[in-house]
Amino acid sequence: MNRGSRLLESSDQKIELARLNLRAGEKAILSSAFHSASKYLQKGLSLLAIDSWETHYTLTLQLYDAISEALFVTGDFVKLSDLIEEPLRHARCFEDKLNIYNNYVRSLIASGNYEECLDMCISILLQLGEIIPTEVTEDIYANEVAEVKKSLEGKNREDLLCLPTMLDASKLAAMQFLNHALTLSFVFKPILNPIVVFRMVEISIQHGVCNLSAFAFACYGGWLVSFPTYDFDGGYTMGLVANDLMKMLNATEIIPRLYSMVYGFINIWKEPFQACLGKHVEAADVGESTGDMEFSTTNLVLYVNMAIYGCGIDLRNLEKDIQVYMRRAIRCNQIML
Repeated sequence: MNRGSRLLESSDQKIELARLNLRAGEKAILSSAFHSASKYLQKGLSLLAIDSWETHYTLTLQLYDAISEALFVTGDFVKLSDLIEEPLRHARCFEDKLNIYNNYVRSLIASGNYEECLDMCISILLQLGEIIPTEVTEDIYANEVAEVKKSLEGKNREDLLCLPTMLDASKLAAMQFLNHALTLSFVFKPILNPIVVFRMVEISIQHGVCNLSAFAFACYGGWLVSFPTYDFDGGYTMGLVANDLMKMLNATEIIPRLYSMVYGFINIWKEPFQACLGKHVEAADVGESTGDMEFSTTNLVLYVNMAIYGCGIDLRNLEKDIQVYMRRAIRCNQIML
C-alpha cells in the first residue's frame, strides 16, 4: 500500500493509510524492530496534510510520539532533534509534550549533552510540581537525608512491598524525569544524585509504587553501601526489595537499570563477583530488546570492568566480546562504551 501511496488523491484515504502505518510502527516497536518502525512512522507522517494538527490532532501526536522513540533507539539523534520542534510547537497542553521530551532527553544523554539535558529535566520537573535544587549546600543535603529517613522510618521489607500502586499521572511523569535526572547527575553532578534518589523514594512511599520505584529503592541501596554510610546489610536489603518489586509489578523493562545498580554496586559487597557477571549480560540483552540502549550499554561496561578486574576471565575471549559490544554500542550511537 505504501508503494502505491503516490496514487492516492483523497485526503481520507491518506489519513487511513497514515493510521495503518501508525499501527504497523507500534507493532514493530513492540517486536523490537525499531528500524522498520521508523520507516512506517515516517511514511505515516509524510501522508499528513499541513493542517493535520487541527484536523487530526490525536493521530498526528501519536505518530510523533512513536517515531521519537524509534529514532532514539536506532540512534538517529539528528533526525530526532529536527523532528521535535513540530510537536512541541503544536501540542495543546504540557502533558501532550511529555513523551517527546522524554525521548529527546534520552537522546541528549546518549549524545553526552549532560548540562543541557539536566537543565531541561529540572525545568520539566518544576512544571510537574517537583522543585529540585540546582545548588546543594551541606544544610540542604542534611535536610534531604533526614526527610528520606523519616519517610522510611518503621518500614521493613514487607511494608515496602505492600505499598499501593501509583495512579497520579503527574507523579508518574515526575518519576520518569527524575529517573533521567538520576542518570545525568551521577555522571555530571554527583552531589545532586542522592537527592534525586531520595525524592524518588519519597514519592513512591507517599503516592504509591510504579515500575521506576524498584530502581529508586535499588539506588537508595547503592547510597547506603557507599561512603560515608557503609550500611552493607541495609543496602543489600534494599536491593532485595527492588528485585522483589520488579517481579511483583512484572516490570521486566527496568531490568537493565535495576541490575546495573543491584549487581554492579550493591551485591558485590555481599556476593562473589562471578555471581553478578551473568546478570549484566542478561540486562544488556533485555535493554536491547526493549529499547533501553542507555542501560544496555551501561551493563556491558560493568560486565567488561568486572570481567577484567574481578573474575579472572580469559582475556583473549574477553577481547572478542568487547569488540562485539563496541559494535552494538556504536550502531545505536551510544558513546559510553
